[in-house]
Amino acid sequence: MGRNARFMTLVLAVAATGALAAPAGAETQKTIGVTVPYFASPFWKAGLYGVETAGKEKGYTVIKGDAKDKAELQIEQIRGFIDKKVAAIIIGAADAAAVAPAVEEAIDKGIPVIALSVPPKSDRLTSFVGADNIGMGRLQGICLGRAIGGKGEVGLFAGPDEIWAKLRVTGFKNTLEADFPEIKIVAEKAGGTKDAGVAATEWAKAYPGMHGIFTAADTMAVESIKSLDAAKATDKFKVSTSNLNDEARAALDNGTLTCASLQPAVSMGRDAMREATAAIEGGKVLGRIEAPALLVTRDKVASYDFSKIIAPADYQP
Repeated sequence: MGRNARFMTLVLAVAATGALAAPAGAETQKTIGVTVPYFASPFWKAGLYGVETAGKEKGYTVIKGDAKDKAELQIEQIRGFIDKKVAAIIIGAADAAAVAPAVEEAIDKGIPVIALSVPPKSDRLTSFVGADNIGMGRLQGICLGRAIGGKGEVGLFAGPDEIWAKLRVTGFKNTLEADFPEIKIVAEKAGGTKDAGVAATEWAKAYPGMHGIFTAADTMAVESIKSLDAAKATDKFKVSTSNLNDEARAALDNGTLTCASLQPAVSMGRDAMREATAAIEGGKVLGRIEAPALLVTRDKVASYDFSKIIAPADYQP
């Protein structure tokens, strides 16, 4: 074999070795880790559907983690993503403060982190994709204000001590003050889902002039409606909420729920994946995307296009 032939053989051998070795690194660069508070939530299920479908369109593998609403489990998932050397992480925080150190570890390793809806406490995130929560509260204010005739008394169930709930409450209060000055908030409580039902029971007895109830999220509306039904008071109250799980949608269909402001969770998931792939591939990262608030009422629910909001019925994360 001549010198040139031996050289070409060596070049081809090196190239073949490189070709065989490439998939391991390439595979890592085409894998994105996603962790959210809990898969059972229709909102997070829809967000995951958006993330996964957008990722597949661009050839990415998505590793999904269900935190089951436990910060310690989500921390394990984040560190697992770091160990796997994923190309990016998308996270909806189960506990914004508790998971922050693990998120910082990922960022220190050079992994872009994109927050979806509920950001961890970090000022080093690559991007944040969230809803217009003030707008969601404002739409509830407009709907409930009109539903009770622009005057009277309402109760406000503020939900948990979380930023999304606080912003919805702000949007609602500002709307009543600006557009419905004859409507007064006469009772206000915060807490979890079961607390909303307790509050509705108390208000139905204590406030004969109350005809409307704002709830920060769909699960709270469902509990409120159950309590009002037990008190035989559903005909007296108009109830508004944000988001629309299966029970809330059934309540909207039968008229016990007046309206729901919505966030386009599927679109938000797709946007989060686009931000992640842009960061990986050196494209333009917007850094912050705020999805518009939407509203659905009983008279529109039958014909409403939920494709940007709810995952298909057969999708399982």
